[in-house]
Amino acid sequence: MTPLHFEDAPGVPSRFERLLTALSGDVFAPPLVVATRDCATVATRQAQCVAGSSLILEPEQHKPAAAVLSALMALRDRPHALVVVAPASADFADAQQLDTALCHAIPAAQRGEIVMLGQRRSRAYMGHGLFEVASAPRSSAPVSVDRVLTSDRQPMLSGLFHGNHHLCGLGIYVARVDTLLAAYKRHASRIFLAVKNAAQRASRIGEATLLEDRTYRRIKTLSFERAVAQKADNLVAVQLDVNWSVHADWDRDRDAERHSGGQDLSAWEADLAAERQAAGAHPHAADMMSVYASLAEAEAGDALSAHSAEHDWGRKETLAMGPGFSLQRLLVNPGESVELCAGDGVAEHWVVVQGAALITLGNHVRLVWESQSARVPAGRSRRIENPGSAPLQLIQLHVSALPETAHVADRAGIVPPAGVA
Repeated sequence: MTPLHFEDAPGVPSRFERLLTALSGDVFAPPLVVATRDCATVATRQAQCVAGSSLILEPEQHKPAAAVLSALMALRDRPHALVVVAPASADFADAQQLDTALCHAIPAAQRGEIVMLGQRRSRAYMGHGLFEVASAPRSSAPVSVDRVLTSDRQPMLSGLFHGNHHLCGLGIYVARVDTLLAAYKRHASRIFLAVKNAAQRASRIGEATLLEDRTYRRIKTLSFERAVAQKADNLVAVQLDVNWSVHADWDRDRDAERHSGGQDLSAWEADLAAERQAAGAHPHAADMMSVYASLAEAEAGDALSAHSAEHDWGRKETLAMGPGFSLQRLLVNPGESVELCAGDGVAEHWVVVQGAALITLGNHVRLVWESQSARVPAGRSRRIENPGSAPLQLIQLHVSALPETAHVADRAGIVPPAGVA
């Protein structure tokens, strides 16, 4: 099995290949890729999409902070060069967004700052930390980062509804080589010394550089955010998706589905048209807004609570319910699937916050990646499968114009109770 970002198909590039293509061109040097030894073959093959790529291999387990530093060690003879650090799973719906963000990031990076790219909290998952910024980002201009919260911090209710000054990290950073090396020396000296020794004792396997195993295995598995960013005082953030809206994503998905040749698409279009006609006339809109307002007024220490139920395929958590809507979280174990059915009048919106979901609706199959959303029209049975080797986590929003007919049942026939969890 290979990580999801290496998954490809005939004529369809992997996320890793799309990332390398996005970070190539006249202004970029050939990429330096860091991968684990067991992924050497697939990484080498897919990196051929960009000429001149070079490869550094971690002996066993992937260690994000150490992996970034190993690449910087290979570039230490070019201290003033600018580097763009990005995880192989990064995905850009619009390459122009990345170009715009980098244009704003480069001047700050040249001044010796570490620029972190982020997205709105309502869209991206928290896999690479949460940034508290000094002011609301505007027009992709860099803003100072007051604090970096790691991804395992439990979200607070008040923060979910006052997120204008928060960005979700994408794991993408722009900085000078010497700036990053100095940050590691100051804030992660043990990692710095260990990676330096592992790089000095590295060996060659074909065209790749293999870091020395005995030294590298003693390094802690820490993220860059925890090892360095949380302690640094020269951080700024750039918002990648200034003009993003979830409705624009759904419209783009609809246009893609219209031309995909899949089945059941005419019904999807009919449902979408009906929902648009009813937009703004939801009979329980005022009630829903009052629930949101009460959540927004929660104290800072109030964590998001949930009522959960365990199943063979994973876990279902009911986060909140009110007249005409419900909010749930599904955690699907690797290799498992769940059959869901929706009653008439129930439309669903799904957001994948971790992993990737294979959603089957009739004869139409779609792979939805983390931070992407999908819309399932009313009254359609569907199957959700986790094709990866890590847990799948989805947020599921049901909106019903006819609450008396709105229900969602899993294959065990469980119907969520009414009320607020």
